[in-house]
Parts: sequence; structure tokens; C-alpha cells
Amino acid sequence: MAVMFLWILLPVLILAVGVAGFVTMRWRADRLRVDALQAQLRASEHLLAQTVENHGEELRRVWTEAAEQGRREIETQARQAISAAEQAAQDQAQAVREEMQSASRDVTAAAVRSFGTSVVSLGADVGKVVSAALREHRDDAVYETLIRIDHSVQQMIRQAQSYVIVSGGLPGRRWPQQAVTDVVGGAVGRVRDYQRVRAGQAERVVVSRVVEPLVHTVATLVDNALRYSPPTSFVDISFQEGHHGVTILIDDAGVRMNTEQLEDARQVLAGERGVDILELGPSPKIGFPSIAALVRRYGFNVYVDGPNAFGGVRAMVFIPETLLVAPHDVVVEQPAVIPAVVTPVEPVEEQSVRENTISAALTASGLTKRRRRTVTQPSAQAPSLHPAPAPVLHPTAAAASAPAPAPQSAPAPTLQLARPDIAVAWHSGSVSGRHAAAGADHTEGMNS
Repeated sequence: MAVMFLWILLPVLILAVGVAGFVTMRWRADRLRVDALQAQLRASEHLLAQTVENHGEELRRVWTEAAEQGRREIETQARQAISAAEQAAQDQAQAVREEMQSASRDVTAAAVRSFGTSVVSLGADVGKVVSAALREHRDDAVYETLIRIDHSVQQMIRQAQSYVIVSGGLPGRRWPQQAVTDVVGGAVGRVRDYQRVRAGQAERVVVSRVVEPLVHTVATLVDNALRYSPPTSFVDISFQEGHHGVTILIDDAGVRMNTEQLEDARQVLAGERGVDILELGPSPKIGFPSIAALVRRYGFNVYVDGPNAFGGVRAMVFIPETLLVAPHDVVVEQPAVIPAVVTPVEPVEEQSVRENTISAALTASGLTKRRRRTVTQPSAQAPSLHPAPAPVLHPTAAAASAPAPAPQSAPAPTLQLARPDIAVAWHSGSVSGRHAAAGADHTEGMNS
């Protein structure tokens, strides 16, 4: 019985041992798998932590950079917006200032032009009074004084015309066609110390619309040459005729301009540097600016250079062929003898009779004596810069009661001893100055 029980219990024990061994092995295997999984988990957690740490630092850096970039962009945009607003305000303020300056410039130019025109008109009136007095008074001293007054009036008119031109006005009335020689003669008659000017002759003829501008231009250049040269020197005017036109050359022996002054003058005359009427200052120099305005409007050219052959300055006025015409077929007869005294003749349109003309006679000693005679003016015709032929000397002329003038060695020439060409030039300028002044009241504005 016991043996049977053992045989029954043995398989149970073997089965129990087998099950126990299987369970143990299975537990060990599960334990190993769990340990492996835990190791993987720890490795994953470590890797995750390391990755998060690394990428977090990168993310923080990127975020910081993005925030900084955004801040900079915002600041840049803000600065640009502020700058644009400031620029717009500045542009608006500048536009307002320019508009105010333009209005002030226009008002100033209009005031200067009006004042200059008034002075020119008053000068013309004074010239008419002097002309009437010249016809009325026969006393030599009075006649000489009136001549000097009239010459000073013509200089005043020329200066006033310069202001009119700089402020946008026209130089005066339009003349008929004139020879270049007459243009220069009319210009010389409008300057001080005209006795010191020696001018040549040219046969070409200038169109009518540029006669007065050229007279004013040459007068301004000659006056400038006379002012800056010694009183004992001469200013020479010559002509160069070329294929493209005629050039008037004005040479002085005075103080020459330095390099900076020459360049400044060239820029003004060439129109490269404008002259603002508001910037002329308390002692304005309007000679070159007025010439530049005429150059721009009428098409001739003016240059200055130095030193010339005399150590002074040379001014050149180039008149292109478009402003020239064929010379008139008029032969001007030269007097047989040189006159010692030439009395200016009044403008032909005044239809007056010169009762105070003085001629001279030669004596055996070579000195001159004067006598009075009456010269009747021709009928009214177109005005001209060139006066009627001056009275000449005749060997058989009777001597007058007036004393003989000093010989040619006198230190300073007077009106009685003026050279014929100089007296004619003075009268040309006197006549043209009065006519130009008479037309100044109806000038139109121009951009200068």
C-alpha cells in the first residue's frame, strides 16, 4: 500500500519539480528582460534628457536671436518711420522757405527794377533838360558845364540800367541796325574818362535787337577797364573778324585779376554760377551779372582773360554771324583837316537847331581859335547811335573872341581839347543813353 502510494506520489513530485523549475526559469527570463528594458529605459531617458538639454540650449539661442532680430527690425522700422516723418517735415519746411525766398526774390527784383526804371526815366528827363539848356545858353563855360552834367547823367542811366537788367528787365529801346564801330562809340560815350579810350574800326553791322545790349555790355567792360587802370594809361579796343563772327577786344594796362577772380568771373559770364539778387550784399557788383543776363538772352558771348600784352586784363565780346548783317553801302567822307573841337549834336528826333556849336580855326602858330556858327538839324528820321558829321576846321575860318586853348602838351585833356573820335563817341553814348532811357518805361521782364 505504501509502495503504491510512493509510485503515485513520485510523478506528482517530479511534475511539481518540473513546474517549479519552469517557473523559476521563466521568472529569471522575465527578470532579465525587465532588467534589459529598464536599462533601455534609463538609456532612453538619459538620451532624452541630453537631447532636450542640447536642443533646449539651441532653442533658447534661436529664440534669443529671433527676439533680438525682431527688436532690431522694429527699432529700424521705427527709426525709418521717424526719419521719413522728419524728412517730410524738413522738405515741407524747405519748400515753404524756398517759396518765401522766391516770393522775397521776386518782390526785391520788382522793387529794384521799379527803382532802376524810375532812375533811368528821371535821368532821361534830366538829359532832355540839359539838351534844352545846351540849345539855349551860348556861354562857353555854361556849355562845358552842361556837357559834363549830361555825361554824368548818362553814366547814372547806365548804372541804373544794370540794376534793371539784373532784376529781370530789358536794357531799353530797340535801335536800328548799327555798325560795330558805332556800337563801340556809343558805349565809350557812356563811361567816365572816355578820353583814355582808343578804339579801332570794324565794317560789320549788328542786327537791331542786340544793339542796345551790346552797347551796355561794352560800356560796362570799358568802364571796368578804366576804373582798374592808372589814369595815365589807355584802354585799347580792337576788332577781330573771323569766319564765325566778330570779336571786340578790350585791353587795359591796369590791375589784373588773380586766378580765383578770373575763374569766378568766367563762371558768372558763362552762366555756370547764378547770381541771387538777395545775395549781392550792401555793395553789390552788378557789372558781370548784368552782362551774363544779356548774354543768356541775346546769344553773344563774353570772356575775360589775363594777363594781356600790357599786363592787365583782356575782355572779349564775341558777336556770332547770326547777329550780324552785311555792312551798309554808305561811304562816310573823312574831313580834309582834323578838327580840334567837336561839339556833340543833339538827337535828330528832337528837330532842334544847334545854336551853340563851336568850330575852330588854325593860326599861323598852329594853335586854334574858335568861332560860333549855327548848324541846322536835318528833318526827323530813325534814331542812330552815330551822330551827324562833326564840324571841321577850315584854314580860312575867322578867329573868335574866345581865347585860344592850350597846346597839345597840356597835362589833362578837357572837353575843348578832346579828340574828334572821342567827342563823337561821347555824343553817341549821350544820344543812345537818352533814347534807351526813354524806352525803359516799357520794358518787359525776363528771367536772368
